[in-house]
Amino acid sequence: MAINTLNAIETSLTLPAFLAEKIQRANYSLTELMHKVLTRYERAEAVFAVSLESMDTFNKFAAPKATLMNMPFLALLPTLPNPRDWETFVDDVMYSQTVEQLASQMPAVDGMISRDLFHFNCYYVTLLKDVLQMNILAPPLLGITFELAEYLATKPVRQLEAAIGRIKFPLFRWRFDDNLFWKEYSTGWPSNESVAHHLMRTSQISASALPYKDSWSNLRLERAERDGLARLFMSQGCRASTAVDFFNLNRTTARAVYKQIHGVSSPVGCRTKSLTWYVQTAVNRVQATFVVWLYRCALRNDANIPKALIATNDIAAKLFGDDLVITADRANHLASAMAMDSRLSVAPCRSCKTDYVLANEQGKIELAKDFVCPGCSYSLKSRLASKQKKAKS
Repeated sequence: MAINTLNAIETSLTLPAFLAEKIQRANYSLTELMHKVLTRYERAEAVFAVSLESMDTFNKFAAPKATLMNMPFLALLPTLPNPRDWETFVDDVMYSQTVEQLASQMPAVDGMISRDLFHFNCYYVTLLKDVLQMNILAPPLLGITFELAEYLATKPVRQLEAAIGRIKFPLFRWRFDDNLFWKEYSTGWPSNESVAHHLMRTSQISASALPYKDSWSNLRLERAERDGLARLFMSQGCRASTAVDFFNLNRTTARAVYKQIHGVSSPVGCRTKSLTWYVQTAVNRVQATFVVWLYRCALRNDANIPKALIATNDIAAKLFGDDLVITADRANHLASAMAMDSRLSVAPCRSCKTDYVLANEQGKIELAKDFVCPGCSYSLKSRLASKQKKAKS
C-alpha cells in the first residue's frame, strides 16, 4: 500500500485536502448566493456576469454541477481584477471608474440580502488570503492575477473586512460566461478536459507571457531539501531513475525509497522521448497545455523547477484524477523540452485566444495562424458520454 507522503509533509507545494474542501464549499456557497440574489433582483446579472436563466440551468443538472463545484479551482472570478480598483475603497487613495460602474449596476437590495453580500464578500476575501498563503499556485486556482495576489498578500484581513463594509456590490462573479460553456453544460457531461479548457480561457494569466526557462542543472539545494523534494517527486509516480538524474541521488537509495512509497519496484525501460505525442489527441493537447500553464505560473511565483513540477503534478492529478495522461515523468520531459528548444511552442487559438501547446518539428508542424483549439473545435467529449454512446451502438 502506498504511503501518502503528500499529505504527511507540510508544504506549500501541494494543496492540502482541507484547503481543497474550502474551495469546493466556497463554489457551492457563493453560487447559491448568486442564485438567491438573481431570483429577487434580476438586474444583478450585470454584476454577477450570469443570468437567472443560466443559473437555473446550472442547478438543473446535478452531475455536471458536481464536476465544476468539486474541482480544486474557484468557479468565480473577482469583479475587481485590478489592484488599483481595490485601492479605491481599501486605501482611499484614488477614484476608480470600475468601482463606480459596479456600484451603479448593482440594484438596491433589502437588508437581508445586503447582510448576506457583506458576509460572503468577507468569506470570499478570507478564502483568497488563505489560499495565497498556503499554495504557490494560488493565482490560477483563484482566477486572479499575480498583481492582485501580491496586493492582497500585503493587506491584513481586518483592513479588508473594514473596507468591504463600505461597498454594496459583490467582489465575485461567475467565471464561465461564454455560450460554448452553456451549450456543453446543458447538452452533455462536461469532461475534465473541457473544464480545463474553460479554466485556461477565463484565466487572466496567459501562458505565453509567463517565464518558462530556469536552470536545469546545478540546482543548489541543501541535502535535506533535495531528499524531501525527491521523495515528493517519486510519491507522485516519477520513476526512481528520473529522480536520480534530477536530484543527483544514489540509484540504490532512490529505488529503495520508491519501493517504500509505492510498495513495488520503480518501472524500468525507455523514457519518454516523443514530443508530437503531446499534441497527438485533443486530450493529450489539453492536458499538456494545462500542465505547461500551471508549471509556468509556479515559476512566475518564484518556485524553482522541482517545486514547480511537484505543485503542477499535484493540481493536475486532483483535476483529472484517473484520466490523467501527463504523468510526473511526462510533465518533467515536457517542461524540460520546452525550456531547451522550440519543437514545442505556445500560441493562441485563433478563435478564443487561449494559449495552447503546438508542435513545430519534422513529424508535425502546426501554424499558429491556422490553429483552432480542441475547445473551439468541439473535440472534447465526455468519457462517460462516449461510453454511453458505445453501449447504445
